[in-house]
Amino acid sequence: MTATRLLVTSLDTKQLMQFDADGDEVTRVSLPDYMDPYHAVESPTGTFIVSHQNTQLNCQPQVSEVNLRHFSGSLGYTPHIAVDSQGNIFAADRDNRRILLLDAQLELRRVIIDQLNYKPRRLCYMEQSGQLLVGLDSSNVAVFNVLHR
Repeated sequence: MTATRLLVTSLDTKQLMQFDADGDEVTRVSLPDYMDPYHAVESPTGTFIVSHQNTQLNCQPQVSEVNLRHFSGSLGYTPHIAVDSQGNIFAADRDNRRILLLDAQLELRRVIIDQLNYKPRRLCYMEQSGQLLVGLDSSNVAVFNVLHR
């Protein structure tokens, strides 16, 4: 609990719920099925630190960080993403037939590729060459030079 927020864990629903000082729900986070949460706290950086048991590892106790950042811009169905060594994220926006580049904080840096003829299905970023391979359907792959700094 911070001075203005309360964080509640639920073993039954495997969720974290954050409430403001008035008791209104601010955030709800679904945890992975293998996490049986005991307790959670909010870190100074805005993530949640959760003590839990990992049911995939014979109920081994663990402490994990849950990050609540999300991209809030315009985005359609996103079947695939790729990441580079700096944490930048390439997102295949299938509905809008484009590829977005998000920074490590999930802020839009730019639209890398716009108005594709096909809907992108898969991505693979080859960082050394700066090439982005885009799977368009079961048999077609497009290659784009997208070296970024």
